Amino acid sequence: MGKREESLEVESGAPPAPGRSRLAYHAYPGTEGTAIFLHGVLASHRYFEGPLVGRLGGFRLVLPDLFGHGDSEKPPGAAYTLDEHCALLADLVASEGRPAPLVLGAHSLGCLILTALAARLPPGRISGLVFLNYPRFASPWQIHETLVAGSAEYRTAAAYLDPRRAVTDGDLVRSSGAMVRQFAAILPPSLQPEARRASPEALAGTVRHCLFGYQPDADLGRLAQIPQLHLHGGRDRVAPPAFIESRMPEFGLARWVLLAGAGHHLLQTHTDRAAAEILTFLRSVAGRG
Repeated sequence: MGKREESLEVESGAPPAPGRSRLAYHAYPGTEGTAIFLHGVLASHRYFEGPLVGRLGGFRLVLPDLFGHGDSEKPPGAAYTLDEHCALLADLVASEGRPAPLVLGAHSLGCLILTALAARLPPGRISGLVFLNYPRFASPWQIHETLVAGSAEYRTAAAYLDPRRAVTDGDLVRSSGAMVRQFAAILPPSLQPEARRASPEALAGTVRHCLFGYQPDADLGRLAQIPQLHLHGGRDRVAPPAFIESRMPEFGLARWVLLAGAGHHLLQTHTDRAAAEILTFLRSVAGRG
């Protein structure tokens, strides 16, 4: 793994497990706990730097670049499956998930990878979860319908699907990766250069396996008793808030915050409110310990 501890400006870090690729990350010191945040597709650690660095009290902040994104390795021929992402991130949690308590957070597609990762970690390892704009869908077809309705970029990307026959879930899973580059256009302008750093293989594999090919409900059920903060934009047409809000009654320790005027990138557009909510949650988790 590659790390930058920002207060020291020193490159160091534990090597990856044998046979694993290099996962790059930036770490910002703190002593009151650790927060690891995962970005979404077409992004990098920079998605969180401006909004969160210096705003999380005494918590140590660790910001990885997902496999195939940012500064992390992008090996040709990799499948970029959910299991591959989780294995690398489990290494990161093992080496950098201190001091306790440990809180994991994510935005957008990163929420799905985080759900799978958290469900696979040992019980009691995680003290809290933060989800920003969680994209919960019941099927590939529901993803397709939602994005066709909510994203002009997706409609452009999906136009090549054969209109003469019905599109199946299998068609969507197979073709999903080919559509993803169009989504660079929905990122905030300051973050669009990061979208060009992800490899086409990484984008295709990650979207295929971690969005269209993964349904998170069973893993969400396994995490129901972990304290959670869900922040969602009321105007999010890419990941409609009602889809995940319907699960809230099952999460006994969850806080649901809907920012009515926000869209899919609320951390960028409503930074002060979102960062304050995250800090309050981190402090509540630390207090429980």
